[in-house]
Amino acid sequence: MRTIEGENDLALTCARVPDGVAILRCETRDDAVTLPDEIDGTPVVQLGAYALSERAPGLTGRDTFAVRVTCGGAEPVHDANAIRSVTLPGCLQSVGSYAFYNCRRLETLTVPQTVTDFGGGALMNCRALRAVVLRAAPAAPTCLQKLLGEHAGELDVRFEASAPARLLFPAYTEELEDLSPAHIFQRRIHGAGYGYRQCFEAGVLSSRQYDLALTGLLERHDFTVAARVAVRRLAVPYGLSDAARDAYLDCLRAHGGGLLRACAAAGESAAISFLLSLGVLTADDVAASCDTARDKGQTAALSVLLAAAGKSAAKGRAKTFDL
Repeated sequence: MRTIEGENDLALTCARVPDGVAILRCETRDDAVTLPDEIDGTPVVQLGAYALSERAPGLTGRDTFAVRVTCGGAEPVHDANAIRSVTLPGCLQSVGSYAFYNCRRLETLTVPQTVTDFGGGALMNCRALRAVVLRAAPAAPTCLQKLLGEHAGELDVRFEASAPARLLFPAYTEELEDLSPAHIFQRRIHGAGYGYRQCFEAGVLSSRQYDLALTGLLERHDFTVAARVAVRRLAVPYGLSDAARDAYLDCLRAHGGGLLRACAAAGESAAISFLLSLGVLTADDVAASCDTARDKGQTAALSVLLAAAGKSAAKGRAKTFDL
């Protein structure tokens, strides 16, 4: 068995493929998994079906070889429920079907731009997944649309590149209604999240379409989600038009108070500072958030809010303030 040093303790079952190496199975009990970029100088280009899933893939008849990645720990016994984050190899081209099936505690997935194929069912039962990091520019073609199609829950997506972006894709649900007695099924989709997943042109995210989708959230009275979408777009405004910026500011002017209180309850001082810097929240919003921070014992957040309230009063503004 080939043994290499790495960031994790992994037992890999691999195979040679035309462009490099495929990881067909990865067994681990680590919570933060970083798969190797290469093995013996050959790039890892495929992640096989069921590779990290609870269920082992059937590899009978495959010409495979074993690789032990170690950081000094014991031989791992696979526990899919231990995995909280996965960083995929930097040259990976494809993710196989059901690759993360039943990784129920997987929260963050980091994906390189090189991935073009994202298999069906790859994220099945990954209900804890909340964040995707794409090592790509927002204007580059990626597997994001396919990935979003595999996960109906809310996802916070970050593009990490020279021109970064941060976007929230809301959740949605779908159901099949049996129109008896003909047994014809009608598909029903609930929530604006489905529309957000259509904001692509030839595999490239369309920031214009994404920004226009805010209307759907507001029409459905999903005001809390709309405010969270708005604050991310304003914080990292890749491709943001003046009209879209005004629409997001209007959204926060009307519905940002609830988000400010939520940040106060969670003690998110940096988020509070950014919200206040936009100058769209009222003195009543700040006062209510101060009360929330006091009730929750969030002293750092309360300090930020009190400073903002003091500056607002000093400027003689009864309703709004501008840091």
